[in-house]
Amino acid sequence: MADPALTINSLIVPLNGQNLLLPQSAMAEVVARQPLRPFEGEIDWLRGFVEWRGQQVPVVSVETICGRSGGEVTTNSRYVVLYGVESIPGLQFYALEVAGIPHPVKLQSPDVIEGGVKDQDCQVVVRNVMADGQPCVIPDLQRLEYMIKGQMERL
Repeated sequence: MADPALTINSLIVPLNGQNLLLPQSAMAEVVARQPLRPFEGEIDWLRGFVEWRGQQVPVVSVETICGRSGGEVTTNSRYVVLYGVESIPGLQFYALEVAGIPHPVKLQSPDVIEGGVKDQDCQVVVRNVMADGQPCVIPDLQRLEYMIKGQMERL
């Protein structure tokens, strides 16, 4: 029997043509797609701001950062609101555009293996893996948060 202490509750989050692998503890909530308040800048990966629990939360497209199309909006499109892990003032939460509903998985070391090459050169991707038999990328949330902070300071 597997040791439950070594199990990581994770989420496989569908993007356009790719999956993100996130720790479940990073996610605050999945919210329905809604109109964004536009971001006043030339950075296309910072999509705008969404109203969430009385706050204006910046919305990011990981696909666009990685040089791919963000994909079309469908009935499955959502925002995944994440906790800011870097304690950056003004960035307690941010959201990712996602192509569907994340699904939870319980992973142990043997369940995550190196694999895949999608987005391997992307600045916000730490590693390409196969998780629960699905190709995924593990994002660099720290780097992503500092990129958001840098753009928001220009507002």
